[in-house]
Amino acid sequence: MIVRTAFFCLVWLATPLAATTVQRFDLATLTASAERIVVGVCSQAQPQWVRGQIYTHYVFSVSQTIKGPETSQLELHLPGGHLQGAVTRIVGMPVFAPGDEAVLFLTAANALGHSWPVGLAQGRFAIKRRTANRPRVFQELDGLTLHPEPHSAPKKAQPDEPVQGMPLDQFLAQVRSLTEDQSPETRDAH
Repeated sequence: MIVRTAFFCLVWLATPLAATTVQRFDLATLTASAERIVVGVCSQAQPQWVRGQIYTHYVFSVSQTIKGPETSQLELHLPGGHLQGAVTRIVGMPVFAPGDEAVLFLTAANALGHSWPVGLAQGRFAIKRRTANRPRVFQELDGLTLHPEPHSAPKKAQPDEPVQGMPLDQFLAQVRSLTEDQSPETRDAH
């Protein structure tokens, strides 16, 4: 029995994860769809059982708020994680570790009061700091399959090329510009 169980676990762990298919969002659509846009650093990642499912409770220290209410701390509760020997992975859902810095495009709170990244991993731009270079943003879309248009065939996700590796300050200026272009005051002025 132990050998059969071990074999099943090895086969199960070796089975590739399926892709998650979502609609493709460009930067303008991400900005328009987001209820909140913040720059922050993950300070805590705590997996927990919620109604029989593993969720990870993330806490972020917010350094900048681009859109939405100002806050110094943000909490996300996302499905997936590793707890008590059990692993749940939602393909396309971003995973954070303490110290990860990111620009987050977040939905409005759901019925449980939790926000999610818009378009799953599309709503996270990791900030990479290298010693000699300015900080840059990168989209990491592993496992996502995207529909570029509502009625087209899905394609394996590729990062948003115009912003992939863009300097952080330039990226944030572009997002701020898009946010201003979408504000009711700006639309009414045109």
